[in-house]
Amino acid sequence: MTTRIKNRWKAGLLVGTTILSLSLPLVSAGLAQDAGVVGRVNGKDITADDLAIAEQMYSQQLGQMPADAKRSLLVDALIDLRIVAEAARAANVPEQEAYKRQLAFFEDQTLRSLFLEQRVGEAITDASVRAAYDEQAAKIPPVLERRLRHILLRSESDALAVIDALKGGKSFAELAQERSADEVSKVNGGDLGFVADGQVVPEIDVAAAKLQPGEFTQTPVASAFGFHVVLLEETRNRPAPAFETVAPQIRQSLEATEERRIIAELKAGAKVEKLVPDVAPPQGEEDGHEH
Repeated sequence: MTTRIKNRWKAGLLVGTTILSLSLPLVSAGLAQDAGVVGRVNGKDITADDLAIAEQMYSQQLGQMPADAKRSLLVDALIDLRIVAEAARAANVPEQEAYKRQLAFFEDQTLRSLFLEQRVGEAITDASVRAAYDEQAAKIPPVLERRLRHILLRSESDALAVIDALKGGKSFAELAQERSADEVSKVNGGDLGFVADGQVVPEIDVAAAKLQPGEFTQTPVASAFGFHVVLLEETRNRPAPAFETVAPQIRQSLEATEERRIIAELKAGAKVEKLVPDVAPPQGEEDGHEH
């Protein structure tokens, strides 16, 4: 990272000076005094706890940066933050109305964030995520899938010769590897995996629908690609996506719903007066709120 880019990034980080300088005393002062020290400004420690808060707040800006570079850059930013904050205190900035207004805003923002995080965390547990998965999985309509193999031949006579070989006991997979013109599937013995209607050429769908597991087509199946010999190995209903695959999205959805519920409940019990016109934002644009 060049010095110019580094300085630009730290300048962007320091835009959040007020909220971070508010958060550090509130959080790190109450933690163990033995926390590791990662820096020091005018004799005052910057701790690993301070670093953890900064990393959490600015993780999106840091992206996929290597851990050691991320740590170094954040410590530099915290040092700059502490230096500028001390200069601001020396200049009596905390006595200014602008500071007090921003401090009050960021205090509310921090309280909102921690309150919702704690309440949502209590409501959305591993068990509730699993229950939501089970409920959604049960609602998925059944989709029939067939495990197919095929051998693609260039001529009908070649396809008939393959069918004769199969009737004579030759292995379908071996014949596919030896004779199929489908270079992709032949290496796997013609295996197409589990497919639903519409995922292979229509002629194969029609032919496969007439087979029982273990049966192969007795006549060549003509398509735009040539002539196919098709084997149906087994059928099944398509399984639901694995829990581990979709659990993060389910949790995120449940958390967002619970957050909206909490806010709506609190709002219903409060006296709210909105003194500006209630105008909906243009469609497709963000409204600036966390959802």
